[in-house]
Parts: sequence; C-alpha cells; structure tokens
Amino acid sequence: MIPVFKITTHVIQLITIMACILYLLKRQTFQPYRYFATGWIIVLLFDLTMVTIGLFHPVTNLWLYNLAFPLQLLFIMWVFVLLLQERKLIIVLALFAVFASLNLATWQGSIILNTYSLALGGILILLLAMIKLFQLYKQDTAHSLFREADFWICAGFILYWGLATPFFAMYNFLWENYPGFFTYYYFTISFGITILLNFSVIKALQCSINTAK
Repeated sequence: MIPVFKITTHVIQLITIMACILYLLKRQTFQPYRYFATGWIIVLLFDLTMVTIGLFHPVTNLWLYNLAFPLQLLFIMWVFVLLLQERKLIIVLALFAVFASLNLATWQGSIILNTYSLALGGILILLLAMIKLFQLYKQDTAHSLFREADFWICAGFILYWGLATPFFAMYNFLWENYPGFFTYYYFTISFGITILLNFSVIKALQCSINTAK
C-alpha cells in the first residue's frame, strides 16, 4: 500500500509541474498566480530531486530540509500576502524568518528536523488562508466560489496544514517513540493530503486561466 501512495504522490507532483508550466505559457502578465506557479515548480522539483537522491544515496539530509522548509513556508506566506493585498503583513514574514533562523542556530539545531519552525509556519499559513477565504465569502459576486482560483488555493492549504501541522509538531517525538505509527501516518495521511493539495493547485490555476478569458 505504501509504495502505491509514494508512486501516486510523485506522479501527481509531476503532473502539477506540467500544469504550472502550461499556466506560465498561457498567462504572460505578472500577477500572484504567475509567481505562485513559478515558485511551486521549484518546490516540487526540490522534493522530487531529494527523493531521487534518496533512492541511490540514502543519507540523512535534515540540515538541507531545515534550510529549505522555512524558505518554502515564507514563499507560500508571501503569495497569500499578495492575494490579500496587505503589504503590512510582510512584518509577519520577517518575524517568522527571524524565528526560523534562531531555531536552526540555537534551539533545535541542524541535527533534527526543525519542527518548531514547521509548526509555526503551518499555523501562519492556516491563518492567512482562512483570512483570504473569509474575504471571498464577504464579496458580493454573481458566480460560485468554486470558480474562484483563490478559493481552491485557500482550501488546499487549509486542508494540508490543518492536518500536517499537528504531525510536524510531533514529528521527532513520534519518530523516536512510535515509529510504526509515524511510518503509517507519513506514507498514507501525509501523502494523501499532499495529493489533494496538488489537485487544488491545478484547479486554482485552471480557474485563474478561465477568469482571464
């Protein structure tokens, strides 16, 4: 069962990369989703590259993830700041960057996964996504929210980080004390919500293209 989830997840990631590339080819004007598509390609390529390296050279690269994950979280927060059109929220990103840097340098270090940074980043993304979703519900629009790109991107990240944040917060504890549960959750629930997140990204890009027509 686990190999099926792994293969399916990585196939969906490749499909999402292709969807992002197609979006960039169709939408030439600079706007939040063009930035998002570009960044999401980088995020997925990083993940697939690390998976490929792990197949041939299985070593612990937590130090690299501890550098990459906060940058990914900052990127997602920045996209939501653009969607919210609230530049003053940049201060939130700056404070998170300081926290993640201190966590890496002093508190958790580079030896173990920096779960404090992941948990805090996940909570901030959840809050930003929920604020944007609330904005959408307050809008007086004639068409369904399901045709809004913002709805799908918010729904995807709310679902993902709503379930992933508690797991990442307990990641090191579960890995050391409950490896069986850790493996099951990571390769089923975690991979499952990753698939759903990428489906929501594809749908958001599709809605963005349709809105521009």
